Amino acid sequence: MAKRQTAKQKIGVNNVFTDHKASKIRTETSGWGAIKTLIIALLIAAQFVVMVYLYFTLTLMFNWYLVFSLVMTLLTCVYLLSSQKNSLSKAVWMLFLLVSFGFGYIIYLLSDERIFFYRPKKKYRKIFENAKKYEKERSLVSEDSGVKLECDYLYKVGKFNAYDKTDLEYYPSGEILFEHILAELEKAEKFIFIEFFIISDGILLNRTFDILKRKADSGVEIRIIYDDMGSHRTLSRDTKKKFKDANIKLCPFNRLIPFFSVALNYRDHRKIVVIDGQVAFSGGSNLSDEYVNQKELHGYWKDTGIKICGEAVDSFSLMFLRQWEYVSGKAEDYSVYFNHYKETENTSVVIPYADGLDFDYRIGKSVYESVISNAKERVYIMTPYFILDDALTHIIMNKALSGVEVVLVLPGVPDKKYVYSVSRNNAEKLIDYGVKVYCVNDSFVHSKLVLTENAVVVGSINMDLRSFYQQFECAVLTNDEKVMKEVGKDFYETLENSLLITEENRYRKNILNRVFSGFLQIFAPFM
Repeated sequence: MAKRQTAKQKIGVNNVFTDHKASKIRTETSGWGAIKTLIIALLIAAQFVVMVYLYFTLTLMFNWYLVFSLVMTLLTCVYLLSSQKNSLSKAVWMLFLLVSFGFGYIIYLLSDERIFFYRPKKKYRKIFENAKKYEKERSLVSEDSGVKLECDYLYKVGKFNAYDKTDLEYYPSGEILFEHILAELEKAEKFIFIEFFIISDGILLNRTFDILKRKADSGVEIRIIYDDMGSHRTLSRDTKKKFKDANIKLCPFNRLIPFFSVALNYRDHRKIVVIDGQVAFSGGSNLSDEYVNQKELHGYWKDTGIKICGEAVDSFSLMFLRQWEYVSGKAEDYSVYFNHYKETENTSVVIPYADGLDFDYRIGKSVYESVISNAKERVYIMTPYFILDDALTHIIMNKALSGVEVVLVLPGVPDKKYVYSVSRNNAEKLIDYGVKVYCVNDSFVHSKLVLTENAVVVGSINMDLRSFYQQFECAVLTNDEKVMKEVGKDFYETLENSLLITEENRYRKNILNRVFSGFLQIFAPFM
């Protein structure tokens, strides 16, 4: 405990959240959630065993099945190569198809998003088509804004508008973020939208529920989306019932079902809170005690968040409502939830945007590539995971080689050791090209930040292939000078409590670590 407090003080974060409690209480995961996970895993494993058994049975009974398997495997390889998967995913799948000759093509076809996600995609397209009238007309952005290219791209691929007349406030910790969220929830008069990957029983949820219940009793409409995988071990059935009894609408995204499909890997990782259409919040934090350091898992939990007040709030309302229509299956009139904002005098560019299988492009990855490519002075990155494809890796590498200051901040304490091993290995490869890599002492870094001299991106999008290709995400891109200054200050204060990775303390210095990380890299697309 002492180490965590020291780390927190050095980073410069005061835990205002814990001022409300005399002592800390550790929350525990649901026992039913663990049993449910085990049951689903066993049923999926059983389906896999059945497929292998049928394959060998068919092979022994029918010689022609070998020829059929060969043809199907070759056709599947061609189909795979024509897909929009990243190069690493293609390589992993090709290896799997060769190793599992005879039944691997069945697993791939059951898993391919162009096949299994066809009906959801069709449903999303209908939702988006009906919601077109709520998209704002495009705002023009000056060439010298520093984010003109990103603005053009985001509007073209997702109709994400570039707003002004919007104030922003940056928060360097989950504690501060949720103090402001709870304060704004107290002011709600019309509606509240909440969307998180993880919602967990505990101190934070209890405080949130107390406010939401009072608001629901006074007539405020409240809707909550949670990811069924992210929350299945932490959000109990009793708590769900408590919310529904309080007249709070609660919907899960992508229910966990005991059926073998990579669809289980596609999750809603967005973090959105919208209150009365006047204020919105986003960032890296989930609605769970560890994000406000009420529950200690991996040392001090370093996270970030951002508050939006003004015209850009409507963009988050639209993101939420389209996702709500998808998970609830109910179409409705969105119009009552828009144009409640109060315009501000801020002229900075603010672009809230989303990413996921509801779009045809990998938006989050492309924005990172563009922001980093346009940097000429500095690129500061803070991320819990660092698992990239070749394209983004080479962009970062070339920026460092061209003399741009590139700083990468990773956790000092891992949450998943196998993922951390790959992340450290990938990051340390870039040191030879001039990238400075830091690990924060006694802390798990969950922040998702990219800062250059032109812009900053704050949101839920990790620097990894899961966020880029498999998850529904959201973020805010802005050139707001005040926010950029605050994010820069957060970086500098974090670096003061971080260890610079050098030749002497490299993870890769140990040959066993390099071999282990290299082997795990095979599974990088699924991490």
